[in-house]
Amino acid sequence: MYVVWRLFLFSLFIIGYSCEKRSEIDQTATPIYYLYISHTRLETNDSIYNKIYGIDFDRYSATLLGGDLAKTTFANDTIQNHLDAVFNFKHKATLWSIGNHDRTSNEKFRALTGKNKFHHYQQDDASFITLDSQDSLSSIVGAQKEFLLTTLDTLTTKNVVILCHKLIFMDKHHIMDPLINETSNGRKGDCFYCLNPNNFQAEIYPELLKIKNKGKNIFWIGGDLGYKTSSFEYVDTNGITFLGNGVWHPREENKALLFKNQGNEITYRFTHIDSLLKHESNPKYFFGNK
Repeated sequence: MYVVWRLFLFSLFIIGYSCEKRSEIDQTATPIYYLYISHTRLETNDSIYNKIYGIDFDRYSATLLGGDLAKTTFANDTIQNHLDAVFNFKHKATLWSIGNHDRTSNEKFRALTGKNKFHHYQQDDASFITLDSQDSLSSIVGAQKEFLLTTLDTLTTKNVVILCHKLIFMDKHHIMDPLINETSNGRKGDCFYCLNPNNFQAEIYPELLKIKNKGKNIFWIGGDLGYKTSSFEYVDTNGITFLGNGVWHPREENKALLFKNQGNEITYRFTHIDSLLKHESNPKYFFGNK
């Protein structure tokens, strides 16, 4: 509740922006839906948050995974096969930004998913970019930075969706940084699981702004949530959207993040997982068209 209250002053801007985007949507176009889920792990390594098993992922054009899927995802074949049966890792539209509980080599990740840990996939006039925020403890550097900047520079799609487990965009931001410890699972600090000081504001954000100024719609999603809150959203003054979503198995108010792409305009809703399971056959329900 505190996170929501602290962001209340920005809600008028967010609402106005969302309404403006809705007015541009071609209502005659067939909507396409993507589902984002994160932090499904338990304290044991034999299964995941039980309500995830009720979701029919085949209903969605893309499954977006924010990381920390199991307690130790790459500990053994048993848990990997279990997760694969749920999420279908090798499907081209199953995209996974690994978290600190999924830490592994690129070779092992590729063997399980058929993709690299940092990866670009395109469909529906949308580019999906997955990043590994554990690679350099919250900073995007080296080959991964080169990959990201090259991908951003050569994009041909209107919409850009970037997946990254840690909410690295919060660091050093004048509005979001003070909210880190009441939002992120990993506290602000300097450790393996922390949201560490990083180069997002200095080196990554300026590149996002370049493509935003070319007319791109940008959604950056972090998945290290669940303990303190299940959802986070902030639209900055340049119109770049920063989102966070994750679950924590003891909580009753867990949410998923549902995207709708209609006429190449993307909108989103946070929805309680119980409601998602109830109305999954009619995703229009969550966007006001019941």
